[in-house]
Amino acid sequence: MNTVDLDLVRGQPLFSDLPDELFSRLTETAQARSFPKGRVLFQRGDPSDYFYVVLDGWLKLTRNTPDGDEALLNVFSRGDMVAEAAAFMGSGYPASAEVVDDCRLVVLESKRFVSLTNEYPEMALNMLASVSRHLHFLVYEVECLKTRTALQRLISFILRRCRGQTGSCEVELPYDKNLIADRLGIQPQSLSRLLGRLRHLGVTTENNTVKIADVSRLRDYVPDEDDDLQERTVA
Repeated sequence: MNTVDLDLVRGQPLFSDLPDELFSRLTETAQARSFPKGRVLFQRGDPSDYFYVVLDGWLKLTRNTPDGDEALLNVFSRGDMVAEAAAFMGSGYPASAEVVDDCRLVVLESKRFVSLTNEYPEMALNMLASVSRHLHFLVYEVECLKTRTALQRLISFILRRCRGQTGSCEVELPYDKNLIADRLGIQPQSLSRLLGRLRHLGVTTENNTVKIADVSRLRDYVPDEDDDLQERTVA
């Protein structure tokens, strides 16, 4: 790993307050590896031997439904940590992960992480906080699907990628529009129509760039938007 990669890993909430010596031991065998689009990183039920930090690119986390369809659970991008809870529990991966766009990932050994947790119990508290954040996010996602219209879900998706609360803003749609539609629980053909309906709120779209004339006006349309999730999403 280069210095930038190492700093990104060091900045993870799970590791940020570790003593330098302990962090060095944790990352001693870690590697930065590249994975091509379409690569299955792990499948549900596989031994959770590794967990990951995304350096570049995108991953999707999925589970198969009883009907054989694929249900999208989450999408991870630069700065996100993947499968750390599975690594800690040692009970196998609860879902499958596939590379959406060519990825560079830091690959960390689960056994080393668990062993060091026994020496530094504060890491277990950090893990509980990490699991809590994941749970908060999943509850929020379910709430959006159950209580908001498709248009409101799209607005929330865009707002969580805005760096300001007011004024103009440009947002790059982060990945394939079919995947965005799946994430929002709508049909792919509906996404373009919904983006078109946002023009009356001062939102225009050029290719993958969404231009917002006034973020606060857009935010008024979803007044209960959860600001606590913004930092995680735009990272």
